[in-house]
This record gives sequence, C-alpha cells and structure tokens, in this order.
Amino acid sequence: MKDYRRLATLMERIAHKYNQVENRKRPYGADLILTRAEIHTIVAVGDNPGINVTNLAKHLGITKGGASQMIYKLVDKGLVIKKVSPESDTEVVLSLTDAGIGAYDMHTEYHKKADEMLFAQLKGLDDKTYDLLVKLMQEYEKSMDDLINQ
Repeated sequence: MKDYRRLATLMERIAHKYNQVENRKRPYGADLILTRAEIHTIVAVGDNPGINVTNLAKHLGITKGGASQMIYKLVDKGLVIKKVSPESDTEVVLSLTDAGIGAYDMHTEYHKKADEMLFAQLKGLDDKTYDLLVKLMQEYEKSMDDLINQ
C-alpha cells in the first residue's frame, strides 16, 4: 500500500530546507551580502536585459508587488537600474549596474559548481525515472500554485 503521507512529509521537509537556504544571505564581494531572492532577481534581470516589472514577476513566479519591492531594494543597493521604456512612458525597464553584473557573474560561477553536484546525481537516473521525477515536480508546482491561489 502506498504511503502518501510519507511522500507529502518528505516534500514538506524539502520545501522547509529550501526555504532555509533561500533565506540565507551569501557574500558577493567584500561589502555585498545578498539573499537568494535578491541574487535570483539580479540573475533574472541579467538574463533578460530590458525586462519590465510585470514580466520579471512572471519569470520569478511572484506577485508584481513583490517584484516591485525587490527592485526598489536592489536599486537602493546600487545593483539595478530602472529606466523609462523607449516603447512606453508608462513602463519601466530594468538593467544591471556594474556592481550588479559583478554579483551576477559571481552567482553564475557558484551555480556552475552547485549544478555540477546535482547533475552528477541526476546523471545516474534512467530516462523513465528522470521523466517521472520531472512529472512529479511539475505536479508539485501545480499543487503549490493551487494553494497560493486559494
């Protein structure tokens, strides 16, 4: 008999641990400490120069208000630039400052090393197991979306 509670408990523990990691601050240079949410916002802007706040929110899977608050923090820290869009006076587009690019580059290197560890474990999976894992994660994301939207 399948013990769904065991699987749900495991997923909750993983989510809790991810949140602990997400809330941990990391150094990005001598004088710059950022949360994972901050650096991932920087990465999203760096990967999508000229992105607007609405599309940034969609990309990150957060509310527009949450994205806007994060951008204000990053502008204050001198990492992100907000400019009026060349296409519309009512839209703001985002780009990175030199300091933001430096943090982006450091995080890219960090992810390269972290991804190597995870990918080494995933390489051992056969295609069927890998596809099942992807499907499980997609379903888990949908259930989280449903809970968020209740």
